[in-house]
Amino acid sequence: MDVDPTLVRACQRGERGALDELIRATYADVYKLARRMLADPDEAADATQEVFVRVMRSVVGFRGEAAFGTWLHRVTVNVCLTLLKKRTQARETGMVAGRTPFALPDDVFEIAGEDASPDDRAETADLVRRSEIALMRLNEEARAVVVLRDIEGLSTKEVADLLNVTENVVKVRLHRAHAKLRELVLGADGSTAAGGVA
Repeated sequence: MDVDPTLVRACQRGERGALDELIRATYADVYKLARRMLADPDEAADATQEVFVRVMRSVVGFRGEAAFGTWLHRVTVNVCLTLLKKRTQARETGMVAGRTPFALPDDVFEIAGEDASPDDRAETADLVRRSEIALMRLNEEARAVVVLRDIEGLSTKEVADLLNVTENVVKVRLHRAHAKLRELVLGADGSTAAGGVA
């Protein structure tokens, strides 16, 4: 999450409109991360709102020991992990069951590239769709590791610190998650699964 430091300083000085501009500049990134971690658009919207409530409360005291975008990323992950824990507790007590279908990313066709043929774009869109569905079929622990390590690009140590586990646990979960994703996306025989993952 790339955030202009001058905008952060403007928020800290209480300049009119600065906080609104900061939220507009970062909202899409925060929501996208929350949606991937939570696998539920409604919960992602709630998480995003909670993140920005925390930003409003804490931006004045932000000391700049790390980049603001790094801090915002960590706040988003922590909010999502808290919601995942609550969801797990609710499932264990029988309050909820199942999962809400995952909404596909809006930029799915941009992944193929500007020069891609219509066939390439369609093939890429299908692969992305099946990959996103497969990601949502992982259990919450595995999905969190894949999102943080593979999609968000955090180091193994950073993921371990966020999830409060050892680096070895992160590596094992990631290895198992990759194997499961290959099975879900490509099928048991390693070839592209016909008709996608349902």
